[in-house]
Amino acid sequence: MNLKINTTTLALAIVYAALYTALTVGLTPLSYGPVQVRIADAMVALVPIFGWAGILGHTAGVFIANIFSTAGLLDLLNTIPSFAMAMVIWKLRNRSVLAGTILYSIVLAGTVGAMLSYLYGLPQLETYIYVLIGILVATTGIGYPLYKAIKKTGVFQRWLGPGT
Repeated sequence: MNLKINTTTLALAIVYAALYTALTVGLTPLSYGPVQVRIADAMVALVPIFGWAGILGHTAGVFIANIFSTAGLLDLLNTIPSFAMAMVIWKLRNRSVLAGTILYSIVLAGTVGAMLSYLYGLPQLETYIYVLIGILVATTGIGYPLYKAIKKTGVFQRWLGPGT
């Protein structure tokens, strides 16, 4: 991955982060808590299309959206696994984007579930399962078909260039 940040990459990252934040905060009842489907997480499946802009945008979007979390500032720590797993999805882009979205869901359900269990005294396994289902619905159920549809159209290749 080319780590050079040009104006196109920066602009796409900003738009991605803004959209992620708007979807998360705008859909607050769905986005936070033990039973959640953060619709914005569907966007992580687009990281293979947007590359570094997607990774940066996803990370910034998660950070900004988690400022508004009902779990408080502790939820900001989930930015770290979100970044790491966005990188994993990027690395898996030529093998299996589907596997990347599933791995993202498993890892984030672990960190978010543990945090919610700790904060609210919820049973850890049940909380993990609820959070996992919600993240899988967003990343794999919505995000992966979205990725396939956008990839098929090639609509972003004009801006991103070939091989993105």
